[in-house]
Amino acid sequence: MESKIFSYKVDGIALKPVSDQLNISPVFDRKELLSKLKDLFKDEEYKVDERTLDYKIKDGQLYIEGVVTKQEAAKSIGFMSGK
Repeated sequence: MESKIFSYKVDGIALKPVSDQLNISPVFDRKELLSKLKDLFKDEEYKVDERTLDYKIKDGQLYIEGVVTKQEAAKSIGFMSGK
């Protein structure tokens, strides 16, 4: 099974200081982000493995990292009968 690792920078989701000790991000919808990720890889016939998703903060910016796997066509077995 072919797999790729990805890191996706989520534009617009960056930490902003609230106080000296607390930084917070704007509100975002995780399901909507997942939908965007799935659309990005759909054309390449890769599927996002949701179990591998990891939300990371780098320099105050949100990144989503994970693994995508190539979708393989299902193999079918046909039976032929003759009389």
